[in-house]
Amino acid sequence: MRRLLRLSLSTALATGVLTSVSLPGLLSGSASASVPTLYVATNGADTGNCQLKPCKTIQYAVNKAIPDETVHVAAGIYHETVAITKAIQLVGAGAANTTINGSGLDTTGTVYGVVYVGTTGGASSVSGFTITDPYPYSYTGGEPEAVALADQSATDAVDISNNVISEGTADTTRSTDFPIGIDTFKNTASTTIQNNAISGFFQGALLEDNGPALFKSNRLTGLIANTATPTTYPAEGVFFLSDLSGSIRSQTATFNRFSGYAGYGIIMEAGYNNGNCSMTPCNGSISGMIAANSFALGGKAGAVGIDLKASYAGNSLTATVSGNSGYVTTPDRSIVSTTSAGATSSVAESGNHIAVH
Repeated sequence: MRRLLRLSLSTALATGVLTSVSLPGLLSGSASASVPTLYVATNGADTGNCQLKPCKTIQYAVNKAIPDETVHVAAGIYHETVAITKAIQLVGAGAANTTINGSGLDTTGTVYGVVYVGTTGGASSVSGFTITDPYPYSYTGGEPEAVALADQSATDAVDISNNVISEGTADTTRSTDFPIGIDTFKNTASTTIQNNAISGFFQGALLEDNGPALFKSNRLTGLIANTATPTTYPAEGVFFLSDLSGSIRSQTATFNRFSGYAGYGIIMEAGYNNGNCSMTPCNGSISGMIAANSFALGGKAGAVGIDLKASYAGNSLTATVSGNSGYVTTPDRSIVSTTSAGATSSVAESGNHIAVH
């Protein structure tokens, strides 16, 4: 039985904009002649339009940007959180050079994610950053989140790529507050999450009640178990779930690597019963593909490399599972599919070679 604490993002969704944040970025590169580029640097100043002279904080530049513009952030450490609610591209100077650090900034439990993407009205992206130290919520029931995605428009697109997403060291209760690397919450936009290094969280990525989602070529390492007394829950790599009426389609995990922790690799579940829904049993079907992922996972009682589950009457899980490889360590199991309480499953497996050591 997995445990998912869920604190609704309803406050953030209602207001559209969260608290201000800053990101580190890139001050090099050519700007389009037709689409202005805004710049941010640690030695800048939050005045003007951030085009001729860099601004100091990312959020100031994001607020100044108009849709389709790019905000380039120079190398450095930016101690802030960032809220994106327009169709812009946020570009850092590379994850090794530009850090967004949220340590200590969420003292009231009102910030959702060090980086938050709400409804943008188009295509938005975040790339080239280390995003770290989500501050733990100050009240019971919330999880620290490094990246929170809540774009409520099915015609939008969100891309989170080429970042290092790390739990960091600021959260002294990270073994009990269930931190999450990337969390989508009713994020109906088409979402791409690729080429990120994700580490130190209980859940590397929680993709709940999504629009189409591609989770590709990410590296998940060093995830941690969490305890809600008296139960300890194994770490979870990426968790696709549906628990609201309707069907969640096109959930894809491919070419990802899961290593250096004891716990689950990929979970896909229809009718999840401990998340968004207010009445149980929860309703929600899900379909997708799990292909060409690799696993090198330590043993943890109850954990599975690829775990597929459909629960409660009327819910269905449809999945293609192919070409996955690597190993899990006993007592882990490699691939498990379960169906219960009148739900249905259709799982096509081929070419998988996940050993149990």
